[in-house]
Amino acid sequence: MARRLAVVIGLVLASLRPSCVDGKSYRNYSDIGELSKNHASLSLSDILPTHQKTYDKNRAPKLLGQPTVVYFHVTVLSIDSINEESMTYVADIFLAQSWRDPRLRLPENMSEEYRILDVDWLHSIWRPDCFFKNAKKVTFHEMSIPNHYLWLYHDKTLLYMSKLTLVLSCAMKFESYPHDTQICSMMIESRK
Repeated sequence: MARRLAVVIGLVLASLRPSCVDGKSYRNYSDIGELSKNHASLSLSDILPTHQKTYDKNRAPKLLGQPTVVYFHVTVLSIDSINEESMTYVADIFLAQSWRDPRLRLPENMSEEYRILDVDWLHSIWRPDCFFKNAKKVTFHEMSIPNHYLWLYHDKTLLYMSKLTLVLSCAMKFESYPHDTQICSMMIESRK
């Protein structure tokens, strides 16, 4: 008997940046990877402060002593593999995170609205420490082309997008079986 599963995403979805870059609309994020070929190469030192010892990747950027605001946007691509026995379900998502880091420098001669950065630089700069609280497994997609991207905008906003497959737990209740409705959440939290 078919069960109904409602997924409630307990997030305020902020509109970050449209999937429109260089005036062109892209249907999926893998198309955007083609744009990185058009940019001159950068090194990490091009965006870190001149005195790199003053930059601490473990400290959140603060503007006038205010907390760092991080915006999240989740696009659910599919929900499948609902397992009543293990009380889990699988979701394929695009996760976008956006934050400002005024400590960073803009690359010299940056005339474009944004620059695509090397995703590996996330290990050397501050980034949100979010995680999926009810995830049993998280898989980052690494196919023939990467499915995660990092942009730097003129206002020193960083936008990180990645495609993920999540195995999420859901405390299902079967008291009303076979007329039950399950409400499952996708919980994103920060350690700090």
